[in-house]
Amino acid sequence: MTSSPSTLQVVTAALEVAGLIEVIHGSNDVEISGVTQDSRTVQPGNLFLAWRGSALDAHDFVAQAAEMGVAAAVVERYVPEAEIPQIQVSDGRLAAALAADVMLGSPWAELFTVGVTGTNGKTTTALLAQHLLGSRGAAAALGTLGLVEPDGSVREGTGGLTTPGPVAISTWLADLAEEGAKSVTVEASSHALDQRRLDGVRFDAVVFTNLSQDHLDYHTDMAAYFEAKSHLLNLMKTKGCAVINAADAHWKNLPVEGRNTVTYGIDEPADLRAEMIEPGPSGTRFRMASPSGEVDVDLPLIGRFNIENCLAAAGVGTVAGMSLDAVADRLASVPQIPGRLEVVARRPFTVVIDFAHTPDALRGVLTMMRPLTSGRLIVVFGAGGDRDRGKRPEMARAVAQVADLVVITSDNPRTEDPESIIDDIVSGMNGSPFERMGDRREAIGYALAQGRAGDLVLLAGKGHERYQVVGTERQPFDERLIVEEQLGRMGEAV
Repeated sequence: MTSSPSTLQVVTAALEVAGLIEVIHGSNDVEISGVTQDSRTVQPGNLFLAWRGSALDAHDFVAQAAEMGVAAAVVERYVPEAEIPQIQVSDGRLAAALAADVMLGSPWAELFTVGVTGTNGKTTTALLAQHLLGSRGAAAALGTLGLVEPDGSVREGTGGLTTPGPVAISTWLADLAEEGAKSVTVEASSHALDQRRLDGVRFDAVVFTNLSQDHLDYHTDMAAYFEAKSHLLNLMKTKGCAVINAADAHWKNLPVEGRNTVTYGIDEPADLRAEMIEPGPSGTRFRMASPSGEVDVDLPLIGRFNIENCLAAAGVGTVAGMSLDAVADRLASVPQIPGRLEVVARRPFTVVIDFAHTPDALRGVLTMMRPLTSGRLIVVFGAGGDRDRGKRPEMARAVAQVADLVVITSDNPRTEDPESIIDDIVSGMNGSPFERMGDRREAIGYALAQGRAGDLVLLAGKGHERYQVVGTERQPFDERLIVEEQLGRMGEAV
């Protein structure tokens, strides 16, 4: 969708209200036909949005964008060689979010919007909420998988970041509203919240799943990480509601006084509770209780944290006006979540793929799987390069405490030496036995070759991803196909 033509004065007024404008260079009485933050997608008449990024400085492309016909630019520093009007602001990222929202007509106002943040569970919770809200009309989700359409397919070309840039967010919301969507659930990463990518959106419900160590290479410490996550509260609509995991002590410090809240938890004092849990190899049954009543839920997903994710989604459903019975009926038909405890083989033993890539996530997955496994628990895992090094030995400790056979391998090494990453992981094994194989395909093959009837093999870290990032290149790497291929060579059908 393209935005309707407007004068630069409209955008300038919004930025002025936000207190962002420092200097206006040239006339702002200019017609603009759209917004872009990428010089590769410039169209004549666009407003170009520039800020200093961690890897690139978009100001280096302002002059090029001017030559391509942009009508004006929003900048953090004046670019004299670009002979176009420039609105100089104190925060280019925030200005970009507000400008995109203004130009695209605040599409969130036409939708029931949900923002989901937390260290783990964002994707699952977002997709579960999308499924629930689908009973009220067409529902979509934006996040790790890309733009998930109401029919469950992923719109081509939308994958990449957990939370896309501000122009993409407003554009996709506008497209969905125009296509008839009634609700949209958005995964809100800590990076996106800190960088104000979502500040052009307002939410009917915001969800806080959990908080544990991750991304400290970016946020420096847990206090800064918490502050970034808590910013989602500031993006609630006037009558919005925060859905909060009562079991996570970090959220007790959220500044929710005077705001609407719904809490959830397992065997916790909360507005939505899971009781009488009966875990099984292919699903979970539990009683969901609230002040308005109780209902039995037959959930076709396994794991305690999936119950928590369902309670979070149920909280969103109740905010949207769904009854407990309607929520329970809808939860009974949730689809398997890609890369989240995804069972990719059931014989001669079970093989599961999961995105767990933090110490807490690994500990939670393994602790959940242990009683469901009559044989051994075999785990293949690594850690991403160019990311929080401090969590690597902690990941090893979490796995060593529960797994019977550990295979340490590569994940997305990016620009780091894969063997150096593995060294960091191995430092946390504390004498526990393990196999070390830098080639992830070889590591998967080894783990499968060790499997016997009754065993469970977990491939952790990649989840939904169908690639491996080596250097700056994404190389095809689909663990589903690798498992099928390896088991086929062993004479076993998946």
